[in-house]
Amino acid sequence: MNVMTALAQRVRCERLSCGARVYLIENHTNLTVNLVGYVDGGLFLEDPSGAGVANLCISMLDRGTPKRDQAAIADALESNGARLAYGLTREVVTVSAHCLSEDLPLVLDIFGDTLTRSSFPDAELAIVREDAHASLREAAYDTYTQAGRRSAEMLLGLDHPYARESLGRSENLDRLGRVDLERYHAAAIAGERLHLAVIGDIQPDETLAMLERELGDLPRGENLPEGTFGDGHSDTPAGEDPARHARREHVEIRDKEQVDIVFLSHGVPRTAEGFESYGLANFIFGGSFVSRLNQRLRDTDGLTYGAQSAIISGSHPGVWLAHVGVHPGHRERAIESVLAEMRQMAAEGVTADELKLAQQHLSGSFPIRLETNRAIAAALLEGLRAGRGLDFIDRYRERLLAVTREQVNAATKTLLGGDEVVVVSSGTEYPDP
Repeated sequence: MNVMTALAQRVRCERLSCGARVYLIENHTNLTVNLVGYVDGGLFLEDPSGAGVANLCISMLDRGTPKRDQAAIADALESNGARLAYGLTREVVTVSAHCLSEDLPLVLDIFGDTLTRSSFPDAELAIVREDAHASLREAAYDTYTQAGRRSAEMLLGLDHPYARESLGRSENLDRLGRVDLERYHAAAIAGERLHLAVIGDIQPDETLAMLERELGDLPRGENLPEGTFGDGHSDTPAGEDPARHARREHVEIRDKEQVDIVFLSHGVPRTAEGFESYGLANFIFGGSFVSRLNQRLRDTDGLTYGAQSAIISGSHPGVWLAHVGVHPGHRERAIESVLAEMRQMAAEGVTADELKLAQQHLSGSFPIRLETNRAIAAALLEGLRAGRGLDFIDRYRERLLAVTREQVNAATKTLLGGDEVVVVSSGTEYPDP
């Protein structure tokens, strides 16, 4: 299937009785089916005082229902070479599935059963809870994780969903029980916020009927209140900018041969008009191996093998992040080099050649990202969630090439030119030589 030729015309859009939006795409190239979906909410629906309940709940969805225990679910999927997985991000609960088309009824049965009727058995909860404890212990000694966590806390506040550890807090985990998981599930899983893309060897009418049968009793719920993704939770007093009170910090972790440094500032929501200009600005600064950031820190200064930057956002602005790992003795030099490059690019903007090369690279690599049915489904949902419409994939190259240098320079000033940059390093203290 040539996905770049009017994909939008091949998408069938439907609504289930529970309110879920379904996008169906036939592709009979091989006898497989992929399902990709999300439910809006994620950590934004988690009470910060019970941080960790969202991860426990979503991790438990396929750990047992009144119809099947965990072993029966795993055996039914594995014996047919099928997969079903749930995930949790700051803003959404994710689901993905893959199977032979002949096994689609089974997979959708398990999907509907686990999504709507998970029983959260105590024995499985104990395993998932211990896994979370173990992951938190491991994260405590990961320099990049700790630099990123602390910088987000300083910028956004301890309780903001983009700052909270998605695994939760250790002190919470042991007191969270089945009732807490059921309460989060009731708030988080709602038909009105469920979006599904099904692509592959399907008969759309039959697939739609199966989804209706399996998800029909999912509570309809309601859309998230206006401003949910714009507010979040924060313990920072109104009117105070946490970055101004603590712009620099070091998190000491002993016996590390590398210091990880994170530079964080406010991001841009992917729903923003002209988001492509921000993506291009970030790509030119630190989004590739030949970016400005890499040329300066690797080629000119010889401080690292690689550095990168990214906009981490969704419907919420999220954050803009740059990251570099260096020898502990080069920490201060690396910080000054990154800040200097940020100031220079914000002041001077990008060149016409830089913009042209970035547009060519991103537009040329986009089709490669769509080599699988799963990737096509994910990209379709990404575009729809960003408000780009069904033709997001079809018009991606057109939109990208239409961005002007003036627009990218304006975006560059927004991303790199503010005074709210938080810098956090993590690793072993070491004096500069």
